[in-house]
Amino acid sequence: MNRSGEAVREAIDFFKIAAEDLIVIHDDLDLPLGRLRFKRRGGAGGHQGIRSIIEEVGKSTFVRLKVGIGRPPEGMDPADYVLSPFDEAEKELVERIVSRAAESIHVMLLEGIEAAMSRYQKRMEKGET
Repeated sequence: MNRSGEAVREAIDFFKIAAEDLIVIHDDLDLPLGRLRFKRRGGAGGHQGIRSIIEEVGKSTFVRLKVGIGRPPEGMDPADYVLSPFDEAEKELVERIVSRAAESIHVMLLEGIEAAMSRYQKRMEKGET
C-alpha cells in the first residue's frame, strides 16, 4: 500500500472531494494493538502509505484515524509484520477494533472530531465493547 496516494488522488479528482474532507484510516506500529487515535493533519510519521497520499494530494490537511497494531517482535522486519496475518488470539480483538473504528468515524461525522476523540481514543481492553 505504499502507493495508496495514486488511488486516493483519483478518487478525490473523480468525486471532487477537498483534501480537508478526506478521512484516511490506517495502521500504526507505534500504537498498541487496539488503540485508536485521530489526527487532524500532519506529516507521514514514517508511514509510507500516508507519505504517498500527502505527495499525490499535495496537502496534509486530511483527518486520519490511526489504528494501533503494535510493534513487531524483536528481529522481525516491520514490513513483514505489517503484512502478516493476525494470530487466533488477536482475531476476536481485531473484529472489535474494526467495529469500534467504524463507530468512531460515525460519531466524528455526526458530532465532530472532538467528540470522537474523547470517546474513542483509548486502548481496547479484553472484554470491552
